[in-house]
Amino acid sequence: MKVATPEYDEMVLKGRLSGLDRRAKTAFAAACAESLVALHERYWTTTGDSGKAARAREILDSAWDVAFAGNSDVSSLESEAVSLGPTDDEEWSFDKGYAQNAAAALAYAVRTWLSGDAQEAAWAARQVYEAAEYSGSQPDVQPGELLVRKVSDVAVQIAVTDTSSGVQSALDFLDQALRICEDIPLPRDQLQVLAQSSGQTWAAAFS
Repeated sequence: MKVATPEYDEMVLKGRLSGLDRRAKTAFAAACAESLVALHERYWTTTGDSGKAARAREILDSAWDVAFAGNSDVSSLESEAVSLGPTDDEEWSFDKGYAQNAAAALAYAVRTWLSGDAQEAAWAARQVYEAAEYSGSQPDVQPGELLVRKVSDVAVQIAVTDTSSGVQSALDFLDQALRICEDIPLPRDQLQVLAQSSGQTWAAAFS
């Protein structure tokens, strides 16, 4: 079984993505965006603008639909996805960084479909990595906290004791998601469950 390495190597990731068709690349990018949804929703719920979280959900659903059925027009959604992240003018909170990563991942998912470019999907993956790395700078994380969740018969373990543990969890997710996308036919349910469950786990851990 292929195991994710402890370093984030975007060139290797992009190389694997380059071997996928446009649908699979987009599905991978959508999974990256999906994994950050819970953190995105938490930010906008806290700030009292849950409408942006709801709209992001609609755009992400369109990205999933176009990846698996090709029956959704996403050509006008890229710029709107970007706008669903917090701006520099908004009051700072730690969750603001997560929300920025989430909105960027959503935009890259749309752009992956529009361009078919593996680099766009790799940039979506980078948002997951950066969010995990960012979590290590959160001063309120309690040492020794351990969360374990089973996802599609795969145990996803996050030990939030330092930056490297959160990063390793993100790397494991990216590798698992990419291996799913390399399967033919592409299993949508399995990929979405992995992304959603991982995202919920991170939202609980990255507090």
